[in-house]
Amino acid sequence: MENSGRIEIASDIDPVDEPVASPKGIITESKTFRDGLIYLYRRGDYKKPTWLCRIKVPGGIGYVNRSTKTADEHQAFKFADDLYNQLLVKSLTGDAPVGKRMGPAIAAYIKRLEPQRARQSVHYKILLMQRVKSFLERKTFEELSTALLSKLVDHQIAQTKKGELSPNSVKRMFSDLKHFFNWCVEEGHLASMPRFPKVSGDKARRPHFNPNEWSKLRSAMGPYLQSSPKYVQWDRHLLMHYIIVLAETGIRVGEARELRWRDLRPIDAANIALMVKGKTGIREVVASGSKVRDGLGLILKRRRKDLNDEASDIFGLDDVPDDSFIFCDKKGQAIGSFKKSFATFLREIGLTCDTFGRPRTLYSLRHTYATSRLEAGVNHYTLAKNMGTSVAMLEEYYGHTTNVGMVDELTKPKSKRAASTNKGNGSGLDWLGG
Repeated sequence: MENSGRIEIASDIDPVDEPVASPKGIITESKTFRDGLIYLYRRGDYKKPTWLCRIKVPGGIGYVNRSTKTADEHQAFKFADDLYNQLLVKSLTGDAPVGKRMGPAIAAYIKRLEPQRARQSVHYKILLMQRVKSFLERKTFEELSTALLSKLVDHQIAQTKKGELSPNSVKRMFSDLKHFFNWCVEEGHLASMPRFPKVSGDKARRPHFNPNEWSKLRSAMGPYLQSSPKYVQWDRHLLMHYIIVLAETGIRVGEARELRWRDLRPIDAANIALMVKGKTGIREVVASGSKVRDGLGLILKRRRKDLNDEASDIFGLDDVPDDSFIFCDKKGQAIGSFKKSFATFLREIGLTCDTFGRPRTLYSLRHTYATSRLEAGVNHYTLAKNMGTSVAMLEEYYGHTTNVGMVDELTKPKSKRAASTNKGNGSGLDWLGG
Protein backbone atom coordinates (compact mmCIF):
# COMPACT_ATOMS: atom_id res chain seq x y z
CA MET A 1 0.00 0.00 0.00
CA GLU A 2 1.36 3.44 -0.96
CA ASN A 3 1.50 5.94 1.87
CA SER A 4 -0.20 9.06 0.49
CA GLY A 5 -1.85 12.03 2.14
CA ARG A 6 -5.18 10.19 2.25
CA ILE A 7 -5.30 6.76 3.89
CA GLU A 8 -6.81 4.16 1.57
CA ILE A 9 -7.49 0.98 3.44
CA ALA A 10 -9.75 -1.12 1.26
CA SER A 11 -7.22 -1.96 -1.43
CA ASP A 12 -4.82 -3.58 1.04
CA ILE A 13 -7.29 -5.27 3.35
CA ASP A 14 -7.36 -9.00 3.74
CA PRO A 15 -10.45 -9.43 5.94
CA VAL A 16 -10.99 -12.51 8.07
CA ASP A 17 -14.58 -13.74 7.85
CA GLU A 18 -14.44 -16.38 10.58
CA PRO A 19 -13.30 -15.73 14.18
CA VAL A 20 -9.77 -16.98 14.87
CA ALA A 21 -8.65 -18.39 18.22
CA SER A 22 -5.64 -16.72 19.85
CA PRO A 23 -3.77 -17.60 23.07
CA LYS A 24 -5.36 -14.64 24.87
CA GLY A 25 -8.83 -14.72 23.33
CA ILE A 26 -10.87 -14.91 20.14
CA ILE A 27 -9.89 -12.55 17.31
CA THR A 28 -13.22 -11.23 16.06
CA GLU A 29 -11.87 -9.06 13.23
CA SER A 30 -8.53 -8.61 11.51
CA LYS A 31 -6.94 -6.82 8.58
CA THR A 32 -3.47 -6.98 7.03
CA PHE A 33 -1.38 -4.31 5.27
CA ARG A 34 2.01 -4.12 3.58
CA ASP A 35 1.84 -7.77 2.51
CA GLY A 36 1.18 -8.94 6.05
CA LEU A 37 3.89 -6.88 7.78
CA ILE A 38 1.17 -4.87 9.56
CA TYR A 39 -1.61 -6.87 11.15
CA LEU A 40 -4.56 -5.13 12.82
CA TYR A 41 -7.02 -7.14 14.89
CA ARG A 42 -9.67 -7.00 17.57
CA ARG A 43 -10.11 -9.48 20.42
CA GLY A 44 -13.41 -10.68 21.80
CA ASP A 45 -12.22 -10.52 25.42
CA TYR A 46 -11.78 -6.73 25.27
CA LYS A 47 -14.64 -4.66 26.69
CA LYS A 48 -13.88 -1.84 24.27
CA PRO A 49 -13.52 -2.61 20.53
CA THR A 50 -9.89 -1.40 20.51
CA TRP A 51 -7.69 -2.23 17.55
CA LEU A 52 -4.44 -4.04 18.37
CA CYS A 53 -1.50 -4.27 15.99
CA ARG A 54 1.31 -6.71 15.31
CA ILE A 55 4.29 -5.43 13.34
CA LYS A 56 6.92 -7.44 11.48
CA VAL A 57 9.93 -5.47 10.26
CA PRO A 58 12.22 -6.90 7.54
CA GLY A 59 15.47 -7.88 9.23
CA GLY A 60 13.84 -7.68 12.66
CA ILE A 61 13.52 -10.45 15.21
CA GLY A 62 10.02 -11.65 16.05
CA TYR A 63 7.04 -9.31 16.22
CA VAL A 64 6.24 -6.03 17.97
CA ASN A 65 2.78 -5.97 19.52
CA ARG A 66 0.99 -2.80 20.57
CA SER A 67 -2.45 -1.49 21.37
CA THR A 68 -3.41 1.35 19.06
CA LYS A 69 -5.68 2.66 21.85
CA THR A 70 -8.42 3.52 19.41
CA ALA A 71 -11.57 1.92 18.01
CA ASP A 72 -11.30 3.98 14.81
CA GLU A 73 -9.95 1.85 11.98
CA HIS A 74 -8.27 4.73 10.10
CA GLN A 75 -6.56 6.03 13.25
CA ALA A 76 -5.49 2.49 14.15
CA PHE A 77 -3.87 2.02 10.74
CA LYS A 78 -2.11 5.39 11.01
CA PHE A 79 -0.71 4.38 14.41
CA ALA A 80 0.46 1.00 13.11
CA ASP A 81 1.93 2.48 9.91
CA ASP A 82 3.85 5.16 11.85
CA LEU A 83 5.15 2.49 14.23
CA TYR A 84 6.21 0.32 11.30
CA ASN A 85 8.17 3.19 9.75
CA GLN A 86 9.86 4.04 13.04
CA LEU A 87 10.91 0.43 13.57
CA LEU A 88 12.06 0.12 9.96
CA VAL A 89 14.35 3.14 10.37
CA LYS A 90 15.82 1.61 13.54
CA SER A 91 16.38 -1.67 11.75
CA LEU A 92 18.03 -0.05 8.72
CA THR A 93 20.30 2.23 10.77
CA GLY A 94 21.32 -0.63 13.03
CA ASP A 95 20.38 1.21 16.23
CA ALA A 96 19.23 -2.01 17.90
CA PRO A 97 17.61 -5.29 16.89
CA VAL A 98 13.91 -4.74 16.30
CA GLY A 99 11.36 -6.94 18.04
CA LYS A 100 13.83 -8.58 20.39
CA ARG A 101 12.35 -9.56 23.75
CA MET A 102 14.11 -8.76 27.02
CA GLY A 103 13.88 -12.30 28.44
CA PRO A 104 17.00 -13.74 26.74
CA ALA A 105 18.97 -10.58 27.57
CA ILE A 106 18.02 -10.84 31.25
CA ALA A 107 19.10 -14.50 31.31
CA ALA A 108 22.43 -13.66 29.64
CA TYR A 109 23.01 -10.76 32.05
CA ILE A 110 22.38 -12.96 35.12
CA LYS A 111 24.69 -15.65 33.70
CA ARG A 112 27.41 -13.05 33.22
CA LEU A 113 27.10 -11.88 36.85
CA GLU A 114 26.94 -15.32 38.48
CA PRO A 115 30.74 -15.78 38.84
CA GLN A 116 30.85 -12.56 40.90
CA ARG A 117 27.82 -13.38 43.05
CA ALA A 118 29.91 -13.47 46.22
CA ARG A 119 30.04 -9.68 46.01
CA GLN A 120 27.05 -8.26 47.85
CA SER A 121 26.27 -5.61 45.25
CA VAL A 122 26.30 -8.21 42.45
CA HIS A 123 24.14 -10.57 44.53
CA TYR A 124 21.49 -7.84 44.89
CA LYS A 125 21.57 -7.12 41.15
CA ILE A 126 20.89 -10.78 40.38
CA LEU A 127 18.06 -10.94 42.90
CA LEU A 128 16.45 -7.85 41.38
CA MET A 129 16.61 -9.19 37.82
CA GLN A 130 15.06 -12.46 38.99
CA ARG A 131 12.22 -10.50 40.57
CA VAL A 132 11.50 -8.30 37.54
CA LYS A 133 11.96 -11.04 34.94
CA SER A 134 8.31 -12.13 35.01
CA PHE A 135 7.24 -8.58 34.14
CA LEU A 136 9.91 -7.74 31.54
CA GLU A 137 10.79 -11.02 29.81
CA ARG A 138 8.04 -10.86 27.16
CA LYS A 139 8.45 -7.12 26.57
CA THR A 140 10.52 -5.96 23.61
CA PHE A 141 13.21 -3.33 23.89
CA GLU A 142 11.09 -1.04 21.69
CA GLU A 143 8.45 -1.06 24.43
CA LEU A 144 10.92 0.27 26.99
CA SER A 145 9.78 3.70 28.18
CA THR A 146 9.34 5.83 31.27
CA ALA A 147 5.73 4.67 31.47
CA LEU A 148 6.77 1.00 31.35
CA LEU A 149 9.27 1.54 34.18
CA SER A 150 6.53 3.16 36.26
CA LYS A 151 4.37 0.08 35.68
CA LEU A 152 7.31 -2.08 36.72
CA VAL A 153 7.45 -0.21 40.05
CA ASP A 154 3.72 -0.79 40.51
CA HIS A 155 4.25 -4.49 39.75
CA GLN A 156 7.03 -4.73 42.35
CA ILE A 157 4.91 -2.93 44.94
CA ALA A 158 2.12 -5.44 44.36
CA GLN A 159 4.56 -8.26 45.17
CA THR A 160 5.43 -6.89 48.63
CA LYS A 161 3.68 -8.03 51.79
CA LYS A 162 2.87 -4.49 52.91
CA GLY A 163 1.96 -3.25 49.45
CA GLU A 164 4.51 -0.43 49.51
CA LEU A 165 8.11 0.41 48.62
CA SER A 166 10.05 3.25 50.19
CA PRO A 167 11.55 5.92 47.90
CA ASN A 168 15.00 4.60 48.81
CA SER A 169 14.05 1.08 47.75
CA VAL A 170 12.80 2.39 44.40
CA LYS A 171 16.01 4.37 43.94
CA ARG A 172 18.12 1.29 44.61
CA MET A 173 16.01 -0.70 42.16
CA PHE A 174 16.48 1.96 39.48
CA SER A 175 20.22 2.07 40.16
CA ASP A 176 20.55 -1.67 39.52
CA LEU A 177 18.25 -1.50 36.47
CA LYS A 178 20.48 1.22 35.01
CA HIS A 179 23.40 -1.17 35.29
CA PHE A 180 21.42 -3.78 33.34
CA PHE A 181 20.31 -1.35 30.63
CA ASN A 182 23.86 0.01 30.28
CA TRP A 183 24.98 -3.54 29.66
CA CYS A 184 22.19 -3.91 27.07
CA VAL A 185 23.46 -0.82 25.25
CA GLU A 186 27.01 -2.23 25.23
CA GLU A 187 25.73 -5.57 23.90
CA GLY A 188 23.68 -3.89 21.15
CA HIS A 189 20.27 -4.88 22.52
CA LEU A 190 19.33 -1.27 23.21
CA ALA A 191 20.12 1.94 21.33
CA SER A 192 20.15 4.25 24.35
CA MET A 193 19.25 4.40 28.03
CA PRO A 194 15.58 4.98 28.84
CA ARG A 195 14.46 7.89 30.99
CA PHE A 196 13.64 6.74 34.49
CA PRO A 197 10.64 8.09 36.40
CA LYS A 198 11.37 10.72 39.00
CA VAL A 199 11.31 9.33 42.52
CA SER A 200 9.89 11.68 45.08
CA GLY A 201 9.90 11.03 48.78
CA ASP A 202 10.80 12.24 52.23
CA LYS A 203 14.49 13.10 52.47
CA ALA A 204 14.31 14.01 56.12
CA ARG A 205 16.72 12.71 58.69
CA ARG A 206 16.93 8.96 59.05
CA PRO A 207 16.08 7.17 62.32
CA HIS A 208 19.05 7.29 64.69
CA PHE A 209 19.79 7.60 68.40
CA ASN A 210 20.33 11.07 69.80
CA PRO A 211 22.90 11.49 72.63
CA ASN A 212 20.35 10.94 75.40
CA GLU A 213 18.90 7.85 73.72
CA TRP A 214 22.36 6.45 73.03
CA SER A 215 23.28 6.98 76.70
CA LYS A 216 20.11 5.16 77.72
CA LEU A 217 20.93 2.28 75.37
CA ARG A 218 24.49 1.95 76.72
CA SER A 219 23.29 2.05 80.32
CA ALA A 220 20.73 -0.68 79.62
CA MET A 221 23.29 -3.15 78.25
CA GLY A 222 24.54 -4.37 81.65
CA PRO A 223 21.14 -5.02 83.25
CA TYR A 224 19.87 -6.63 80.03
CA LEU A 225 22.78 -9.10 80.02
CA GLN A 226 22.44 -9.87 83.72
CA SER A 227 18.77 -10.75 83.31
CA SER A 228 19.42 -13.02 80.33
CA PRO A 229 19.00 -16.80 80.63
CA LYS A 230 22.33 -18.59 80.67
CA TYR A 231 21.82 -20.29 77.31
CA VAL A 232 21.57 -16.93 75.46
CA GLN A 233 24.08 -14.92 77.49
CA TRP A 234 26.95 -15.20 75.04
CA ASP A 235 24.68 -14.49 72.07
CA ARG A 236 23.55 -11.31 73.77
CA HIS A 237 27.10 -10.38 74.74
CA LEU A 238 28.03 -10.73 71.07
CA LEU A 239 25.06 -8.53 70.13
CA MET A 240 26.23 -5.78 72.51
CA HIS A 241 29.72 -5.80 70.99
CA TYR A 242 28.16 -5.80 67.52
CA ILE A 243 26.09 -2.72 68.39
CA ILE A 244 29.18 -0.86 69.61
CA VAL A 245 31.20 -1.72 66.48
CA LEU A 246 28.45 -0.53 64.11
CA ALA A 247 27.74 2.65 66.07
CA GLU A 248 31.41 3.59 66.48
CA THR A 249 32.54 2.83 62.91
CA GLY A 250 29.46 3.36 60.72
CA ILE A 251 30.11 0.17 58.76
CA ARG A 252 27.18 -1.51 57.05
CA VAL A 253 25.48 -4.68 58.29
CA GLY A 254 26.79 -6.66 55.32
CA GLU A 255 30.31 -5.36 55.89
CA ALA A 256 30.23 -6.42 59.55
CA ARG A 257 28.99 -9.88 58.56
CA GLU A 258 32.07 -10.47 56.41
CA LEU A 259 34.56 -9.01 58.90
CA ARG A 260 37.47 -11.35 59.75
CA TRP A 261 40.30 -11.11 62.25
CA ARG A 262 42.84 -10.50 59.50
CA ASP A 263 40.95 -7.33 58.59
CA LEU A 264 41.98 -5.54 61.80
CA ARG A 265 45.03 -3.29 62.08
CA PRO A 266 46.20 -1.28 65.10
CA ILE A 267 46.81 2.42 64.57
CA ASP A 268 47.99 3.34 68.07
CA ALA A 269 47.31 2.35 71.66
CA ALA A 270 43.58 3.13 71.40
CA ASN A 271 42.56 3.30 67.73
CA ILE A 272 42.29 0.56 65.13
CA ALA A 273 41.43 0.30 61.44
CA LEU A 274 39.07 -2.23 59.86
CA MET A 275 39.39 -3.36 56.25
CA VAL A 276 35.87 -3.90 54.93
CA LYS A 277 34.39 -4.90 51.61
CA GLY A 278 30.99 -3.46 50.76
CA LYS A 279 28.87 -2.24 47.87
CA THR A 280 31.34 0.58 47.16
CA GLY A 281 34.35 -1.75 47.13
CA ILE A 282 37.18 -2.25 49.61
CA ARG A 283 38.09 0.50 52.07
CA GLU A 284 39.83 0.95 55.41
CA VAL A 285 37.63 2.27 58.20
CA VAL A 286 39.10 4.11 61.17
CA ALA A 287 37.44 3.34 64.50
CA SER A 288 38.27 6.14 66.92
CA GLY A 289 38.59 5.53 70.63
CA SER A 290 39.09 2.35 72.61
CA LYS A 291 35.48 1.07 72.68
CA VAL A 292 35.74 -0.88 69.44
CA ARG A 293 39.20 -2.18 70.23
CA ASP A 294 38.16 -3.34 73.72
CA GLY A 295 34.96 -4.94 72.45
CA LEU A 296 36.75 -6.90 69.72
CA GLY A 297 39.33 -7.96 72.31
CA LEU A 298 36.58 -9.45 74.47
CA ILE A 299 35.12 -11.31 71.48
CA LEU A 300 38.56 -12.79 70.72
CA LYS A 301 39.04 -13.79 74.38
CA ARG A 302 35.69 -15.59 74.36
CA ARG A 303 36.40 -17.21 70.99
CA ARG A 304 39.69 -18.62 72.28
CA LYS A 305 37.75 -20.68 74.80
CA ASP A 306 36.43 -22.64 71.83
CA LEU A 307 39.96 -23.96 71.23
CA ASN A 308 39.25 -26.42 74.04
CA ASP A 309 35.64 -27.15 73.08
CA GLU A 310 35.20 -30.36 71.10
CA ALA A 311 31.98 -29.01 69.56
CA SER A 312 33.83 -26.04 68.07
CA ASP A 313 35.30 -25.79 64.59
CA ILE A 314 38.64 -24.63 66.03
CA PHE A 315 39.04 -27.33 68.68
CA GLY A 316 42.69 -28.32 69.12
CA LEU A 317 44.15 -25.41 67.15
CA ASP A 318 46.88 -23.19 68.58
CA ASP A 319 44.87 -19.99 68.12
CA VAL A 320 41.87 -18.48 66.39
CA PRO A 321 42.59 -18.47 62.62
CA ASP A 322 43.15 -15.03 61.08
CA ASP A 323 40.75 -15.81 58.24
CA SER A 324 37.84 -16.78 60.53
CA PHE A 325 34.78 -14.57 60.99
CA ILE A 326 34.61 -12.21 63.97
CA PHE A 327 30.84 -12.34 64.40
CA CYS A 328 30.26 -16.09 64.23
CA ASP A 329 28.71 -19.02 66.07
CA LYS A 330 30.54 -21.87 67.80
CA LYS A 331 30.91 -23.64 64.43
CA GLY A 332 32.64 -20.61 62.92
CA GLN A 333 29.73 -19.74 60.63
CA ALA A 334 29.11 -16.04 60.11
CA ILE A 335 25.95 -14.88 61.87
CA GLY A 336 23.57 -13.88 59.10
CA SER A 337 21.63 -11.25 60.99
CA PHE A 338 21.19 -9.71 64.43
CA LYS A 339 17.95 -8.11 63.26
CA LYS A 340 15.54 -9.97 65.56
CA SER A 341 17.77 -9.89 68.64
CA PHE A 342 18.38 -6.16 68.17
CA ALA A 343 14.64 -5.51 67.83
CA THR A 344 14.02 -7.50 71.02
CA PHE A 345 16.64 -5.46 72.90
CA LEU A 346 15.15 -2.15 71.73
CA ARG A 347 11.67 -3.28 72.69
CA GLU A 348 12.88 -4.22 76.18
CA ILE A 349 14.43 -0.78 76.77
CA GLY A 350 11.71 1.27 75.07
CA LEU A 351 13.71 2.60 72.10
CA THR A 352 11.94 0.83 69.23
CA CYS A 353 10.96 4.07 67.43
CA ASP A 354 12.42 7.54 67.14
CA THR A 355 10.58 10.73 68.12
CA PHE A 356 8.80 10.75 64.74
CA GLY A 357 7.44 7.23 65.28
CA ARG A 358 9.71 5.60 62.70
CA PRO A 359 10.99 2.14 63.64
CA ARG A 360 14.71 1.81 64.23
CA THR A 361 16.75 -0.93 62.60
CA LEU A 362 20.38 -2.00 62.69
CA TYR A 363 21.04 0.66 60.03
CA SER A 364 20.06 3.24 62.63
CA LEU A 365 23.48 2.57 64.18
CA ARG A 366 25.16 3.69 60.95
CA HIS A 367 22.96 6.78 60.91
CA THR A 368 23.85 7.44 64.55
CA TYR A 369 27.54 7.31 63.66
CA ALA A 370 27.11 9.74 60.74
CA THR A 371 25.07 12.17 62.82
CA SER A 372 27.44 12.15 65.80
CA ARG A 373 30.56 12.60 63.65
CA LEU A 374 29.07 15.52 61.74
CA GLU A 375 27.95 17.15 64.97
CA ALA A 376 31.50 16.72 66.27
CA GLY A 377 32.73 18.78 63.33
CA VAL A 378 34.20 16.07 61.07
CA ASN A 379 34.17 17.41 57.53
CA HIS A 380 31.91 15.77 54.96
CA TYR A 381 34.67 14.55 52.63
CA THR A 382 36.62 12.74 55.37
CA LEU A 383 33.49 11.16 56.80
CA ALA A 384 32.21 10.09 53.38
CA LYS A 385 35.48 8.27 52.66
CA ASN A 386 35.40 6.50 56.03
CA MET A 387 31.76 5.43 55.56
CA GLY A 388 32.06 4.40 51.92
CA THR A 389 29.46 6.87 50.71
CA SER A 390 29.37 10.21 48.89
CA VAL A 391 29.44 13.80 50.14
CA ALA A 392 26.17 14.37 48.26
CA MET A 393 24.53 11.54 50.18
CA LEU A 394 25.68 12.95 53.51
CA GLU A 395 24.41 16.41 52.61
CA GLU A 396 21.09 14.98 51.39
CA TYR A 397 20.28 12.94 54.49
CA TYR A 398 22.38 14.44 57.27
CA GLY A 399 22.45 18.13 56.33
CA HIS A 400 20.47 18.93 59.49
CA THR A 401 23.56 18.17 61.58
CA THR A 402 25.86 20.64 59.83
CA ASN A 403 24.72 23.68 61.80
CA VAL A 404 25.17 21.84 65.08
CA GLY A 405 28.70 20.92 64.06
CA MET A 406 29.48 24.59 63.41
CA VAL A 407 28.10 25.80 66.73
CA ASP A 408 31.34 27.61 67.62
CA GLU A 409 31.28 29.51 64.36
CA LEU A 410 27.57 30.30 64.53
CA THR A 411 27.61 31.49 68.13
CA LYS A 412 30.60 33.83 67.95
CA PRO A 413 29.77 37.13 69.66
CA LYS A 414 29.25 40.07 67.37
CA SER A 415 32.34 42.27 67.28
CA LYS A 416 31.97 46.00 67.42
CA ARG A 417 32.64 47.66 64.15
CA ALA A 418 36.05 49.26 64.19
CA ALA A 419 35.97 53.00 64.53
CA SER A 420 36.45 54.78 61.29
CA THR A 421 39.87 56.26 60.75
CA ASN A 422 38.67 58.41 57.90
CA LYS A 423 38.24 61.66 59.82
CA GLY A 424 38.54 65.22 58.73
CA ASN A 425 40.44 65.68 55.51
CA GLY A 426 42.58 62.56 55.96
CA SER A 427 43.03 60.04 53.17
CA GLY A 428 40.72 57.00 52.91
CA LEU A 429 43.87 54.80 52.98
CA ASP A 430 45.23 56.10 56.26
CA TRP A 431 44.37 52.73 57.87
CA LEU A 432 47.28 51.23 55.95
CA GLY A 433 49.62 53.30 58.07
CA GLY A 434 51.73 54.42 55.13
